[in-house]
Amino acid sequence: MARLRLTPEEETRFVAQLGRVVDYIDQLRDYPTAEATAQPVADREAADQAAPCLPREDFLRNAPEAMGAFLLVPAVKGAEGEGDDG
Repeated sequence: MARLRLTPEEETRFVAQLGRVVDYIDQLRDYPTAEATAQPVADREAADQAAPCLPREDFLRNAPEAMGAFLLVPAVKGAEGEGDDG
């Protein structure tokens, strides 16, 4: 359980939301567990099968940015100083 430190104004504002979260957690207790649904994966999930996909040209035509046959995405950088070697 989280220890939330809320001001009286925040308590008033969040009491209904937190109540709904607790109600949802209570509902999850009624959800069947893995033991209750234990069966081979093959019986529960469709097998992976290769299927035709969107042609690369169509995909790249709708991409925000591309370079040749590749989709360009923004660099993902950590917090300042994180992962820096120098």
